Amino acid sequence: MADNASELARCAGMIFGFLFHEGRGIRVTDETLAAHLEDHHDWVWLHFALADHRARRFLENFAVLSADARELILSPEDRIQLHLTPTGAYGLLPDIERDFADHSLGPGRLAFWCDAGHLVTARRHPVRAVEGMRDVVEKGEEFASPAETLARLQEVFITIVEQRLAVLSGELAKIEDEVLADRDHIGREALGPLRRELSRYAREFSSLRSAIYRATTVRGAAMGSPLVEHLPALQQQAEDFERDAAGLSDRARLLYEEIGSRVADRSNRALSALTVISTLLLPPTFVVGAFGMNVGGIPWAQAGHGFWMALGFCVVLVFVGWLVLKRFRILP
Repeated sequence: MADNASELARCAGMIFGFLFHEGRGIRVTDETLAAHLEDHHDWVWLHFALADHRARRFLENFAVLSADARELILSPEDRIQLHLTPTGAYGLLPDIERDFADHSLGPGRLAFWCDAGHLVTARRHPVRAVEGMRDVVEKGEEFASPAETLARLQEVFITIVEQRLAVLSGELAKIEDEVLADRDHIGREALGPLRRELSRYAREFSSLRSAIYRATTVRGAAMGSPLVEHLPALQQQAEDFERDAAGLSDRARLLYEEIGSRVADRSNRALSALTVISTLLLPPTFVVGAFGMNVGGIPWAQAGHGFWMALGFCVVLVFVGWLVLKRFRILP
């Protein structure tokens, strides 16, 4: 670690960092990092905000990063990916953005580089999993290596998503109960945000699983990478949660279609009733129009009860029309 101590002493734009010795992390900031570098430590974790130009300038000149890793971390790329090297790994991992009120927002990305002595992470917007991992380290949990810390960071992300999936599953169950109880006030708009979020989680885990698969098989794994031993467990978790999120997404889609079918049925019943009413009123409308013509020879024009006779004739036409519709089983 002494080889790059001078570089770390000039570290700027860091959100937080930890110096690890015998598994325990001591938190530092860019103002206090230089003072702690003389303390004995085994490896470091540095976390940066890419929106800070000082952080970008430091990463551009940080010799520990490989050229490919530096380019990926500083680029606007947001595709989940994982690359193994003989001494480490780098890539983009999924996370969840958060606002200052700690409310979850859309999907986030965490760029990283790790080797035997460094874990460098960077993000464009505040994310939840990194903050959760920081709390875990501050509580005194021990981590032997950067690779183990990175793997645990992804477990924190998976735990957050697992809790969120449990909440979404409960909301989906409530909507399902309302639909099966034939409640008319449930609309498809209630499922829209839920379906979007479930679909997003399914895509995130599918992308993570594919990235791990490509890194370990298709592209050929660098077996010297310290991250290799943690990838099978991460891949299995990604597959499990992709399946869970996809299953909930399918349930939401079926409910969406069921609600749509019921809305269509109600609309069809309303249109059918309007059609029947229009059909029954068509003959009286014709009669009323005919009697309203300003020509001679209109029946009952001179009769004292002509109006009531014409009205009665209209009622008879409606009754006859109703019988005809019943006869041809148009009416239930």
